[in-house]
Amino acid sequence: MAKIVVFGASGRAGLQIANTAQARGHEVTRVGRDPGVRPDVAANHDVAVSSVVDLARDPAEFYTEVSRALVASGAGRIIVVGIYTLLETAPGVRVVDSPDFPAEFRPFCLGHAAGVEVLAASTADWLVMSPAGNFGGTPTGRYRLSQATPSDTLTYEDFALAVVNEIDHPTHRHTQLGIASA
Repeated sequence: MAKIVVFGASGRAGLQIANTAQARGHEVTRVGRDPGVRPDVAANHDVAVSSVVDLARDPAEFYTEVSRALVASGAGRIIVVGIYTLLETAPGVRVVDSPDFPAEFRPFCLGHAAGVEVLAASTADWLVMSPAGNFGGTPTGRYRLSQATPSDTLTYEDFALAVVNEIDHPTHRHTQLGIASA
């Protein structure tokens, strides 16, 4: 079993990921209320999962700082909870790049993108898993890889299943995946 640290384990996604990993017998270190990532806490872990947010800070500054800390930690694998607005609707065109995308949400989305750029420039083993546009519904115990479809739904339980399955059987690396309930 893997030694996993979950940053943001007091939030909805992080809590479900930590619970699902622990139920499968993984050794889980939970970091809750601190919105950042401390490299010293993630050191010596097989996997570092980040589902952190700090809405009081500049998103680009915050998410690049988080990604740098994850890379510096030396964790064997990094999985980041992303956002579907960075998924492509066509080759090279992300949801956030649409001309009708609300301007007030762009800074947050581009902050996430800046964090992904830090991961992409590193030699770390990383994956960004982005939940579908709408959290909610009844858990199905199943999920699917999804394109950027804002009407798709996903439960926290199904998302946690997808993340822990990727921990147990790593099949995607150096990319961003969209996840929806099946």
